[in-house]
Amino acid sequence: MKHNIQKRVAELGVIQPWNHNYTLPEGVQTRPGTQVSHGKNLVKLERLKPIFDAIGLHGKSILDVGCNEGFFSLQMADQGARVLGIDIDTHRIEKARYVQSLLGEGKDMQFESIDIYSPEFKALDRFDLCLCLGFIHRVPDPFSAIAALGDRSDMILFEWKALKFGPHDEAFAYFSPKPIDQSDYYGTEYWLLSYAALERVLERVGFSHFHRIDDPRQKRAILVASKNPHPLFEQANQVIHRGRVPTLLSHGKRFLKTFASILNGRLNA
Repeated sequence: MKHNIQKRVAELGVIQPWNHNYTLPEGVQTRPGTQVSHGKNLVKLERLKPIFDAIGLHGKSILDVGCNEGFFSLQMADQGARVLGIDIDTHRIEKARYVQSLLGEGKDMQFESIDIYSPEFKALDRFDLCLCLGFIHRVPDPFSAIAALGDRSDMILFEWKALKFGPHDEAFAYFSPKPIDQSDYYGTEYWLLSYAALERVLERVGFSHFHRIDDPRQKRAILVASKNPHPLFEQANQVIHRGRVPTLLSHGKRFLKTFASILNGRLNA
């Protein structure tokens, strides 16, 4: 059995490298090695566990948008949730289904390749919670994406690569200088939103309750948003402030860089 699992994991990895690190039967790992990046599934899970506990997943219907290879769908199904994981990348869905065949017995979860702008998405039932991890900075039009998600759930949990320099406490969005990722098209980075920018978009589509979890030493931010009250929003935001000096330096660095580019443009004119 171990040989068969290793062979299939390798085959799927050739089609597209594994993103999530699973430990499958017989100890086979899909992406072996120590994870340190804040965007990797095992590191991310440790930050999200307290939120899952505060929300309470048992018996909830959950939409995992941009589910990738299904790691978090499986985690939530383990806690008794009914989960639909969707991703536009068919290769990711193929791997999620393979993992489900090995680890998902008896769990209420399924995986489908669905575009959030499609009629199929609009026809989905409403969900108690929408999980939106590593997703919002991967879409060219975050406003339309957030509006579409808000039609399917009154509570959304965001984890994203946020704007971490300059006036990140104001409603700013920064377009990534990175090119289109030819090897992983749907992994291409677009807009990096500040907390305030994401919250302002959410307010326009009916959300009014927010809970922030932010550590400026980490590239990834977390925000829970809801249209309705919940005990989670009675808790204080978990925000580690950068302090006045680091904030001033961050603002100053962005100002000097912008000023230098303007000056260089004038000199070359």
